[in-house]
Amino acid sequence: MQWLACRGLCYVGLVRSGCGVRWTSVILVGLFGSWIFGSVECGRNCTGYDIKCVNGQCVDESQTMRSKVNDSRSSGVNKTPKVSCQCDPLWSGLSCDIFACSGRMHLQSSSGVITDGTGNYTTDNKCTWLIDGGLDLPVRLRFKEFATECSWDHLYIFDGNSVSAPLIAVLSGMIIPQNSQNYVIPELTASSGSAYIYFYSDAAYNMSGFTIEYKYSLCSNNCSGRGVCHDNGSCNCDPGWAGLSCDAPLCPGNCSFPNGTCQTDGCNCSSGFQGIDCSIPLYKSHWTTVKYQDRVGMSGVASHSSFLYGKYLWLVGGYSFQLPTHSLRVLRYDFEQNILENVSSVAPAARYGHSTVVYKNVMYMYGGAVKNTATDEFWEFNFTSSLWNQVVAVGTTKPFETVGHTAQVVGSLLFVFFGHSPTYGFLNTVQCYSFENRTWSILTTSGAVVKGVYGASSVFDNVNRVILIHGGYQSESFNTYSLSDSLLAFDPVNLSWKILRGSGQYKYLHSASLLGRYMFVFGGNTHNDTSVSQGAKCYSLNFMAYDIDCDQWYVLDPPDLDPDPSRFGHSAAVYNDEIFVFGGFNGLLLSDLLVYKPGNCESAPTREICLSMKSSGVSCVLFNQSECLNPDFAGKNLSLSNMDMIKEAACPTPPLTGVCEKEKLKACSSCVVNSQECVWCESECLPRNASCTTSEITSESQCYANSSHNSMECIYLHNCFACSLNPACLWNVVTHRCELLQSGQMPLNKTCEDSCSVHSSCENCTGASCMWCGSQLQCVESNAYVTSFPYGQCMEWTTQTSRCPATRCADLKSCSSCQQNPMCGWGDDGTNTGLGQCTEGGLDGPAASLRNFSVLTDWYFTSCPQCQCNGHSECSRNSSVCLSCGDMTTGLNCEKCMDGFWGNPIVGGNCTACECNNQADVCNSTTGVCYCRTRGIVGDRCQECDKAHKYYGDPLNGGTCYYEMAIDWIFTFNLSSEENRYYTQINFMNIPPSKDKDVDFSISCSADASMNISVKTVTDAEEKFLFLNESCLSFTSKFSHKVYIFGPEYNTTFYVYVYNFQTPFTLQMYFSQNEPLDLFRFFITFFSCFFSLLLIAFVSWKLKQRYDQYRRGQRHIQEMAQMANRPFSSCILELDSPLESQPVGSREQLLQWSSGRRKRECKATPVTVEPLFGQKAAVLSVIVRMPKGDEDYTPSDQSGLAIGSALVTLCGHSRQASTDPAKPEKTSKHRKKTDVVITNNSSDII
Repeated sequence: MQWLACRGLCYVGLVRSGCGVRWTSVILVGLFGSWIFGSVECGRNCTGYDIKCVNGQCVDESQTMRSKVNDSRSSGVNKTPKVSCQCDPLWSGLSCDIFACSGRMHLQSSSGVITDGTGNYTTDNKCTWLIDGGLDLPVRLRFKEFATECSWDHLYIFDGNSVSAPLIAVLSGMIIPQNSQNYVIPELTASSGSAYIYFYSDAAYNMSGFTIEYKYSLCSNNCSGRGVCHDNGSCNCDPGWAGLSCDAPLCPGNCSFPNGTCQTDGCNCSSGFQGIDCSIPLYKSHWTTVKYQDRVGMSGVASHSSFLYGKYLWLVGGYSFQLPTHSLRVLRYDFEQNILENVSSVAPAARYGHSTVVYKNVMYMYGGAVKNTATDEFWEFNFTSSLWNQVVAVGTTKPFETVGHTAQVVGSLLFVFFGHSPTYGFLNTVQCYSFENRTWSILTTSGAVVKGVYGASSVFDNVNRVILIHGGYQSESFNTYSLSDSLLAFDPVNLSWKILRGSGQYKYLHSASLLGRYMFVFGGNTHNDTSVSQGAKCYSLNFMAYDIDCDQWYVLDPPDLDPDPSRFGHSAAVYNDEIFVFGGFNGLLLSDLLVYKPGNCESAPTREICLSMKSSGVSCVLFNQSECLNPDFAGKNLSLSNMDMIKEAACPTPPLTGVCEKEKLKACSSCVVNSQECVWCESECLPRNASCTTSEITSESQCYANSSHNSMECIYLHNCFACSLNPACLWNVVTHRCELLQSGQMPLNKTCEDSCSVHSSCENCTGASCMWCGSQLQCVESNAYVTSFPYGQCMEWTTQTSRCPATRCADLKSCSSCQQNPMCGWGDDGTNTGLGQCTEGGLDGPAASLRNFSVLTDWYFTSCPQCQCNGHSECSRNSSVCLSCGDMTTGLNCEKCMDGFWGNPIVGGNCTACECNNQADVCNSTTGVCYCRTRGIVGDRCQECDKAHKYYGDPLNGGTCYYEMAIDWIFTFNLSSEENRYYTQINFMNIPPSKDKDVDFSISCSADASMNISVKTVTDAEEKFLFLNESCLSFTSKFSHKVYIFGPEYNTTFYVYVYNFQTPFTLQMYFSQNEPLDLFRFFITFFSCFFSLLLIAFVSWKLKQRYDQYRRGQRHIQEMAQMANRPFSSCILELDSPLESQPVGSREQLLQWSSGRRKRECKATPVTVEPLFGQKAAVLSVIVRMPKGDEDYTPSDQSGLAIGSALVTLCGHSRQASTDPAKPEKTSKHRKKTDVVITNNSSDII
């Protein structure tokens, strides 16, 4: 109390130390309530170390150790101080700067705030709060924020001061303020005047956590200031207001006047309108809450079963907070009298997750969980006598122990689908019970391959004579799971499965009801795994309708009611064309009754609205293009002659994209036996219009020849026992998969290991890779946690054997660890040493009597004794400081063994001296594993050499280990890592191999250390020291072969001991027998090699020249041979002179005539084209007229002609140039032009 009272302003110890103060906004829960203030961030820097303890004390552990061993034994031990922060309560982290809930807190103020801390809550954490202010008033809790991992991280609220008090709520999931679409928790009340709150988070995910306001108040929210609070805790609301806290208007929105008028009991709606505020037209569907007369004191129930019989809605069993172990409760709701009453009878044990059906005026109940364990019991209940009788089946086939299944009666047969078995896991079987033969059987089905699911819902379509099954929680492997949106159709005559269109809404523990030609699905748990949930909620408000005739899903408007109707684990039944939903779970166990009333066809105001009601789950028909009728009414009351005047809404065309490729159609028969147009092609499912390179499989009979189809039946079995039920499958113990038994393969052993459910202790359970729940003392498979504890029954789980003691009070040996378990309290023995015992209990005392202490004065439930010295010391009067830790212990609370000793000194435990063969000074204080001081000595007791790294010797009996160094190599040893911090010595050895060479030795060290060097020979077996206590900073020496006889046969060995160093430490050392360098021999060898290489390069160059010349000659011969093969012929050229047709006149006249003459387009053509050998190339020749300049004729002795040749290809089409097309050039009057005149037009130039 002293600490929490002053923690927010000044902590006495901190003020005396004169630490600085920095303010941050923190909500802190204290002994006198919740304080909202700036906490003192006290930066207590440890002197000389860069460590800051923000909210804690700096502890130098090396100064607290009281060594009682001989100094000679501890010589050389690393004396680096061990500095850490010891955090104040509610703070954690290396610097004690993280504010998070921890331990147990006692809140005694009349109001306050409870929070998990700043930021996201920590994983793998447990926190408890006890609100107990000693006031004779109820405690009321209001949630301002709540977000935890759905179904895994829970907040438990008890109406009392321990876990044995009545449980009010088990909350998890996303629950945030009122303006969101998520479920909102109503105000919770602990009527006892105390509230015990426990929060548990596992090691997987964390979220933002919660903030809770609590207050002692007689009436809810003090009647919101709109009423008078009576002594019985009820509010007498002012006119116009209603509700438990007078926070709901009596007539919302003034009853949407003129749609309705406000009366003393609420809105009175006018004709054509309905709803709490008269705002809903009659043609629209809506939800309402039925306030029934409760004659049984209903406290809420989930995973019960319900059915209609007579004028009653029958409710059987279910999970309840208040009565978890009582006998089965059977209730019935009278629709006419609006009364819920109990049907008294001697009933079987209470259960939930079971199924009930009615056959020939008898109710039958199968399976379910009794005390969280699945059962195979089968009972019958006689409505007339109200008596129960357990049914004993005939034959050898027995039903499975099953929970979370669904069942339907067709004819005289009971069909039980799926569920979860503690032995066989998630069942994909169909069990059948014959009422006539009183026998059970497991059916062999055909059609689609289906997965086993838990928490699915079903209805029987009497028109198509099929059973529809939707959703569920399914296994993906032996340790993973997922939710399903599948809709399956089971034919009870042909025993075949068919896959229909999935809803797109993944959920389990929802309800399904058949109304008309629609299946209505409401609520459920829609949260998948946190990593892929995308915000899916624990408690769903989703409402959908499946049109059976159109194979189409519609998402309907969810109920808009107060309080929030989100839930899962409820039941639903249809009566008088209305759906009644009872109970369920949304963190609280519910007992309300909701009613869904579909829209009225006759009230549809227009033809469009009449036909559009199909998408809202109401099927209407249009008669004579004007009158909207219910199809059942129309069928019964209209004559056959009028039937052609009826118009029905057409089925919408659903999109087919992605339907065939979905995961649930990965089996051949699942692909071809479904409501979509799918075909099986090359081991995958495709739409019928898709291209398939191989033959398509379109019928189930073709699938059975496909091996991939057969293997799918095995792949869907994720449990060894389930796999063993199928003779075609074999369980692989290595991969934990069920595989198809190949042709000719014989199973070696089909015996499975024990199932998780048979293990009764934490150690056995976790040792078998199972999950242990300590609060329920139950072992389950790792993929079945949610199915085993759907309502948060497990308050802590583990898969690690090392954490088993934390699940049992008796194994917790300290007060702080004891109070981490919400079920435990600490009993001190009164010796003022910290000794005591942990046992179950609450604020009022232990649940069972303890020995050797007084319960009244020494029981600690919300705090610990001031003196916590673990029985190894007493404390001074009114102090927590241990006077003198004895029994070889140390620490602030004598909680650790001092150096050189190990053990668990907690609560009177012993410390034992380390047994390290004199090769270590300290060992692990918990395990006793020695920290060897010499590098190369290993083993838990330093009993052997590290031969894997070339250390040899014998560390026993005073010996040691040496690193064997190779000659002529430089070795560097770096002892700077954390694992080397205990080393103070390292030894080496070397055996020189050469007889006639001296040995050079050199060593250098990064820090000062001592070194000894010795030698041992065959003739002198005694080790002779050559150097003692030398410094190894830098040392060299030479050992002559004339003094020491070297060689393998003499085994002369040098030993080097380096010691008295502290890590980090580095040394470099070598032994060498290399001779001095002979310069004359070196240069002779160097130049000989150089000139030899030069000569080789010259000869290679000359050879290359000769070879190149030879290749050129060969190519010339080939070219000449090809040229010789060209065809030869002669041709005559006729050349026109440009001056022959000129008019006679002057030069100017000639130029004027020439410039005015129309220019001829001249296109050059080859004179000859001479193909070469192979007909792929040719030599092309053209005649070219040479330019004459300004003269009329060519110069004398010149012909004015030239022949040009080119090598061309004879391809049909030549490649176009990769350039932009050139623009036509403008002809300049000064530009010379070359004319080409060719008379042979056999080919164009290429």
